[in-house]
Amino acid sequence: RNNKPLLLMLSIKSSAYLYITVIPVLILLAACNDGNNPQPEEITETPELATEITLRPDGDLMAFATDSVSVPAGVEVTLILENTATLPTMVHNVVVLTTNSVEDVNRIGMAAISSAPDYLPEDNAILVATPMAQPGETVRVTFTTPSEPGVHRFICTYPGHYAAMQGVLIVG
Repeated sequence: RNNKPLLLMLSIKSSAYLYITVIPVLILLAACNDGNNPQPEEITETPELATEITLRPDGDLMAFATDSVSVPAGVEVTLILENTATLPTMVHNVVVLTTNSVEDVNRIGMAAISSAPDYLPEDNAILVATPMAQPGETVRVTFTTPSEPGVHRFICTYPGHYAAMQGVLIVG
């Protein structure tokens, strides 16, 4: 007896069953979402914007421990200087400039020498500045970052410090 027609018939019925019953059920199950497991395209995350920047000196050296900081454009930021230095001569501030210009750094640094007691000259290239911080003291200032992306130099204007105490604020 030849069983080939019976096997062919079972094969056709099995294929039909697969296409008519199993595949639609799998599609329905895949499409179901109870809301507890949102699909990847439904997830929307808003990154939290940095609202505080904390800078510290590098011990008792005339240098910042961090020489580069990135912040979003056009946001309110609190700039904190935590003066962790211990030597009495390590008085510091943070002065953020509107540019990354070496000429502006030198002009402001030199003018600061004759700007006692705060050592902060009046200059249009200064975006914002913290007050001077004695060793062990923390000072802060709140400002809005520029609305345009760019690189802004920050320095300490205590006499003689500006040449070594520098970094960049990257606004992006």
